Amino acid sequence: MKNSNRLENNIKLLKGHYYINIIFLAVIFLLFVFSLIPLFTDGKAVSVTLERYAIMVTIIVIPASLKFFAHQLKKATRPLKTTIAAEKYKSAYFLRLYSISAVTLMHIILFAISRNMNSFWFTVVLFIVFFFCKPSYIELENLTEEPDKEQERQSYPEQRQEEQIVTEEEQEK
Repeated sequence: MKNSNRLENNIKLLKGHYYINIIFLAVIFLLFVFSLIPLFTDGKAVSVTLERYAIMVTIIVIPASLKFFAHQLKKATRPLKTTIAAEKYKSAYFLRLYSISAVTLMHIILFAISRNMNSFWFTVVLFIVFFFCKPSYIELENLTEEPDKEQERQSYPEQRQEEQIVTEEEQEK
């Protein structure tokens, strides 16, 4: 009970960071889209080189942060103690969330300065990427279990039923 409580508290913390981060970025983005912040209302020219580097950084950061998170979870030896699993998950999660947030903020600022639609659409894409960054209790709990139990949990119910039928048939023989 204590372990599941600790895991739930960590997920609540991570969800709090997740939602506050998205709300903060969305509010800033909408303020600039509707020109409610009178910073750069006319749109200044930004060099093509800066735009290319912004696109390149985005194309690198999105898959790298998602893959790094998955790699960190896979390389953890299982089963982990609850506190260690929570810390590993939390550090990998924060790195993923805030690296994508930094790139999103960069595109929001570029859009605010230049009013360039490339930055606008990259910001929209990055908000979609945030759907893949939602914290998961199941992922965190899997770090505390044996790998065999994790595979059973992730398999489909139909597969489990088929496996049970096959094992029952083998037992009958």
